[in-house]
Order: sequence, then structure tokens, then C-alpha cells
Amino acid sequence: MKNFGRNFIIAFLMALAIYQTCELWFGGFSDHNFFSFFSENTSSNINTPYILDRLIINLGDNKVVCRANGIYDSEYKEVFDKAVATALEKGTLAPSEGINWNSVLQSRCIIYEYNCLFYGADIPDIFSVRSDNSGKIGAYDKIIVLPKADSSLMNVIFYDSRENNGVTLELRDNKIIGQCFEECSRFNQEDQSIYYISSVQNGFSIFSDNQFIPRWQEDIYEYPLIEPRSVLTDSTSIESNVNIFFDNPAGKTLSRQGGTYTFSDETAVVKYYNTGVLEYSNYRASENRGSGFSDNYSAAVGLINSDTFVTNQYYLDSYEHNEDTYIFRFNYKVNDLSVVPGEELREKTGMQSFIEITATNGKIDRYKKYAFRYSIDPKDRGTADTDFITAIDGLYSRLYKNGVTKPVDSIALCYIAGNKSFGLSWIIDIENISHIVDTKAGD
Repeated sequence: MKNFGRNFIIAFLMALAIYQTCELWFGGFSDHNFFSFFSENTSSNINTPYILDRLIINLGDNKVVCRANGIYDSEYKEVFDKAVATALEKGTLAPSEGINWNSVLQSRCIIYEYNCLFYGADIPDIFSVRSDNSGKIGAYDKIIVLPKADSSLMNVIFYDSRENNGVTLELRDNKIIGQCFEECSRFNQEDQSIYYISSVQNGFSIFSDNQFIPRWQEDIYEYPLIEPRSVLTDSTSIESNVNIFFDNPAGKTLSRQGGTYTFSDETAVVKYYNTGVLEYSNYRASENRGSGFSDNYSAAVGLINSDTFVTNQYYLDSYEHNEDTYIFRFNYKVNDLSVVPGEELREKTGMQSFIEITATNGKIDRYKKYAFRYSIDPKDRGTADTDFITAIDGLYSRLYKNGVTKPVDSIALCYIAGNKSFGLSWIIDIENISHIVDTKAGD
């Protein structure tokens, strides 16, 4: 009995020592993220979100609704995704040619619109489906879903707008077709301050391809301005954000020079600059988790999701890759429209977007963000009285003479972010050059 008591005390003291060591090592549970981005093998859980620019629902009678905010939390996208996945799994390949938009838009349809090109190899991770049909699909930046009301037929077109070609899958006699058709009906009841029209349906031949163009109901559109606010306002908030990048935040070192905070340990360096940019560099050795788009993109999204100081809805604006290394650029959505950094902000930060991530073989090499959040200004409002026709005409008059013009490749209504409250502008792309036109006449 005496030996039992002694052994019990020894075991208790050992457990206590282990507990105290963990507390010292990890610096307390509250500052350490046990589900940090170092667990980057999360592709099966992430399911490639936030790659959509917007969902477009054509209701007929020249009525088009666009959704940019809240897509991934919606019930309607779940139904649309299931329809696409079912077509991939059970559909058959149909003859395909270039898209006739007048024909497509005669019927109710759903259009997934991306800013980037994707490929058949990416489909299993995007739609959680394994199908031989994926290997028959090449590049695409739009997915067009055309369901019949009676569930008899649905065509799903993976369309490359740059080449005006695509691959069509035909699904017949499946209940998801009718569900997809009916899910569009919820958008009929919505009152839209901004509505969209098709450039092809309305005979605007100045565009190189069909564009869904925003218009407003009245001559002048009144809308909320967007307000920028720093999320790192003092040394406490800076350190709190930085801690997510370290397995042991208590073990990091700090130095300050010229307004720049530098935090480091043997595997990571995080810098916060007085420009509002936070930059993390990762030197940790890691196993190869996959060299494809989905492997690297999942690691990037996993890191953004672990950064609780990123509060805006984000989306993939562009990406590039060289062999196994990918660079992803993300911007934000507010008020169902894109928020993109203006020229002055890009020069200030040295960044083309709000978040830029470099990943190799499923491992994050660098994470860089402009540490600001964007929300609707509760007080100030802006007005827009320059519609897309006026904006393009004004741009043509500045760029060309003698009536010579070039086709417009794309046009978008966006919030252009600056250092104070900001409003809407048109971004008009001609010959791979983006031109900014203010929506306020005379500005």
C-alpha cells in the first residue's frame, strides 16, 4: 500500500510537469492555433471554394440576375452544383460548337463565371465528383447550365470564352434537372436596384464577346460608399495576427526598424510594414503534398481561413504558375460587386491584389496581404450617372480619332479602393489594357 501511494504521487508529479512544460512551450492555449496552416493537407475538406467571380441566372424576357456575395453559403448553389456533378457523372458527350448566345439566352439558364481558366483535371475537386467525362473537358472560364422544366433534358456546357468553344454534356430524365430549373424561380421575386443585360441580346456589337452589363433603374443610381479600416491598429493586434504563423508563438523574436515589425523563429519570418502590408515567409521543410492547382489552392485557402483578421468575402481574381509553383491573387466582394485596389494603393503596397499567396507542392512559401477590411459606409452615399454606353463613348473619344475604334473585351462595375471612402467605377478592357472610368459625370 505504501508503494502504491508513492507511485501515485510520482505519477501525479510527472503529469503536472508535462502540463507545465506544455504551457511554457505553447505560451497558453489562447495564443496558439492548433489547426494552423502547417496542417496544409486539407484539400479533401476545402473543396476548392471561392474561385467563382459570380453566378448569373438568366430568367428570360431579357432579365438577368447576378450574384457575387454569399454564393458559397447559399442553398441555390448547392442545387446548381449537384446538377453539374450529376451531368458529369451520368451525362453523355454531345456535339459542341461555338456558343450562340441568342439561342442560349432564350431559355432559363445558370452561368458560372470565373476570372481564370480552369481545366477538366480541376473538376473533381471543384464539384466533388469522379467521372471519366472530366478528362474530355479542356479549358473553360464559364459553365452554362440549361435545364428543362419537366426534368427531361439538361445541357451543361464547359465554355472557353477566349476561344469561343466548349464541351457539352447532356443529361436526360433526372429529377435534379427540374430542381435546378425551379431553384431559379426564387430570383424572380427579388427587387433589383441593379439589373443586367446581355450585350448580344441587345445588339451591342462593340464587344468582342457576350457581356452581362449592369444597368440601374433610374437615370441616377444612389449607392453606399465603401469604407476602409485597418485591422491592425496597435502592437497588440499586430502580434495577435502574427501568432497564427508560428507553431510556438512564445518562441518567436521581435525587432523593429524604421516602422517595420519583424517576427521570426527558425522556420518563419513575418513582417508588418507601415504601409499596412503583412508578409509571411515560410522556410519550413515539408513533404510534397501535390503539384497540381487544387493541391496548392487548397493550401492557400486553408491559410486565409485560419487568418481571423481577414473578414471580407474573398474570391480568386487571377493566378499564374511555373512548374510546381503557383501565385494566387485574391480580391474582395462587397454589396454584390468586386472591390479591387486602385492604382495609388497598388503603388503603395507593391501588390496587384489584396491578398497574394505563393505555394509550391502544396506548401505555402509566402503570404502577403493588405491588412484592411472593407465595409459599407453607414453615412456617406455616392451617385452614378454615367452608364456603360456613356463611359465607353467617352473612352473612345480619348483613345481614338477619325471614328476608328477597337472592340471592348470586357466591362465591369467595381469599387476601386483608395485610402478613404470610395465609390464605383467602370473597368473597361481594350486590347489587354484596363481603363478606369468614373461613374460620376465630370469626375
